[in-house]
Amino acid sequence: MTVHSAWLKEIEETKLNLSKQGIQLQLPPPSLIELKIEYLEITPGKVIKGKAPFQKRFSNPIHTFQGGFLTAIMDDHFGPLAYLTARSPCTTLNMSMTFLRPFIEKDEFCIIEAEVLKKSKSFIFMRGIISSINGDILAHSESHVTILKEDQLKIQVNK
Repeated sequence: MTVHSAWLKEIEETKLNLSKQGIQLQLPPPSLIELKIEYLEITPGKVIKGKAPFQKRFSNPIHTFQGGFLTAIMDDHFGPLAYLTARSPCTTLNMSMTFLRPFIEKDEFCIIEAEVLKKSKSFIFMRGIISSINGDILAHSESHVTILKEDQLKIQVNK
């Protein structure tokens, strides 16, 4: 079983367990499917690595991958890493993205790596890098999330 298949199986079990508590989540998230992200390595509480293909439909007028979609790819790594670190759903407080080089069709895929810098009782601090398959850094990012408490989770999800 691939890392990605194992992750999909785990989130399906998570979805089932939370639905028994009356919490309905949409897992896997549609963005993961649309962006065709494949997770390559997952170490709970430490790191998550993946890859995503260049898709022309997400390109901008100058034929490079639009920055907002590249940001979504990064966020689809921070989210699972935060969940695996907290073992509870989290919500983003802040996410910054700095672009260093465009993601172009010739790159074919980008490689994404997100890591936990620090976890406290209520917060998780992470950073990430998106690179071309040749190792050129395309963008780097930081994210700060808050770990949702049970009462917050029910309010957030069941609104």
